[in-house]
Formats: sequence, C-alpha cells, structure tokens
Amino acid sequence: MLIEQRPSGDSEVIALVVDQQVELRARDGGREGHVYAVDPAARYLVAVVGGDAVACGALLPIDIDAAEVTRLYVRPAYRGRGLARRMLAALEDFAASRGHRVLRLEAGVTSPEAISLFLAAGYRPIPRFGRYVKYEASRCFEKRFDDDDGAREVRVVRRVATDPAVAELIQLSADEATNRYGNAEARRFPVDPMAKFVLATVDGVAAGCGAIQPLDDQTIEVKRMFVRPAYRGKGIARRVLAALEDLAAGLHYPVIRLETGPRQPESIRLYESAGYRPIPPYGPYVHSPLSLCYEKLVIAPEPIASELA
Repeated sequence: MLIEQRPSGDSEVIALVVDQQVELRARDGGREGHVYAVDPAARYLVAVVGGDAVACGALLPIDIDAAEVTRLYVRPAYRGRGLARRMLAALEDFAASRGHRVLRLEAGVTSPEAISLFLAAGYRPIPRFGRYVKYEASRCFEKRFDDDDGAREVRVVRRVATDPAVAELIQLSADEATNRYGNAEARRFPVDPMAKFVLATVDGVAAGCGAIQPLDDQTIEVKRMFVRPAYRGKGIARRVLAALEDLAAGLHYPVIRLETGPRQPESIRLYESAGYRPIPPYGPYVHSPLSLCYEKLVIAPEPIASELA
C-alpha cells in the first residue's frame, strides 16, 4: 500500500469524498449539513492498493497550532485490514511535519467503528467545536502532541509587522543579508502593507518569522523568512514555512512563490525539500542577478464540487 498526497481537485479524491458522504447520509437518514464538495483548503492523503485509490483522509487547518482530521474514509471492500488506522497515523505524521500540535476530529453516533478507532488511537472526547456545535449526534475528539525534544514549547502564532519581536527579527534578517551579500540595497525588496506575518517562539522567546503577501488573485509570495542562528537546525524554519502555506491555502491562493539568493544554501535546501521548483525571476527580481525564484502549487486552482443531486 502506498499513501500519497493528492491535490483537492484529483478525480479519485473527489470520488472517495462523494462515496463517503453518500454512505454517511444513508446511515443517519440525511443529516442536514452533509457536504459533497471537496474543500480546497484541506490537504488530502490517499491510500493506493494495486493502483486503485481505496482510502482517503484530509488535514484542515483550524489555526496555527491546531488542525482537523476530516474525510477519513475506506472503501467497504478494503475494511478490516487496518487501512483506517494507517491513514490516521499518516495524517498525524503529516500534521506533525507541518507544526500542528493539536488534532481534532468528529464522528457521528451512527459511526461507532470510527469512534472506537479514535479512542483506541489516543483521542479524548471534547465538547463539540466549530460547525459541529449544532449537531446533537456529533461526537468530537482531540489529541495533543509533544514537541520532538519534549522539553521546549514551540509555537507559531499570527503577528502584525509592527510587533516588536517581528520587527527585531526583520532587522536581524537585513543585517545578515548585508553580511552575506555585502551590498544591502542589492537584497532589499519591500514588503506589502497587506503582508500577514507569523512568529515562531521557543519557550516564549522569538526565534523566527515569515510572511505572505499577495502578488495577484491566484498567487501569494513568501517574504521575510528568518530564524535566529541559535535556533537553526531545529525545524523552526520548516514549521514557519508550513504555517505560511496553511495561511495561503486558507486564503484560497493556489500558487505560492518565493525568492532567495545563491549565498543562502540552507534556504535553498529547505525550499527544494518542501516541494518548491525553480522558476524564472519574476516581478522585482527580474533584473536581480542575486535572485533565485521558486514556486509551489499549494491547492487546486478551483474548488471542486460533485454534480450529485
């Protein structure tokens, strides 16, 4: 069995989601609120057996720290083989790689096997949250994860550009760029006032930051990625980048771009390992000899809904 990430517009993802919703509607007699659309902001994983997509699950960001496991489904012919448990474990690993420390999920009382799975996997019952508050038949669960080192609290939170901690990190980033490239003006590209920043803290200390700013109605750009030298090599930059990608997905931008320089090999390794591909210089970087530009498809270009009546 292969578990792989698929875009929300993938035809097999859409088919699995629709089949799940048809089955749930048959079980609960048509609970109001069943949605047959694939959420473009969610990150989908698909289990493939013998070339066929037989199970799926998705991760939907709630906020910087928390995400919801949703659309967990295994085709009936493949049940009883542990696929649901393996999909749930894969979604937990995926969430951890993106810096989420809390996972939540929901199951209806008409799905006792799902509730048993979640309890066995360490999820604890919690009050109904979000869109499930109004559904008496919903049962909600949560699981919290420790950071890798078990001793340090790492958080990634939203901040404004004028936040003192963010402003300090931006200045440190500019100073380092000057040291690496010599000419500060050669690496000075402005940040849009509409940019949205995130701040990474370790035990309450500002350790890194990053931002996204819109380029057009389809594309958003990563800006001001920086981690203090003392906190490098600990996965902070990857968590900041993942948080920015989740923000972009939540804002329904399908494409994310960024720029770095040849004297920042650690940044290049991060972006390429995160799935960014080199592209020609764009916008303000077209005439910059020290610019290397990258792009990644974050979500499907358009929301996909089934045509089921």
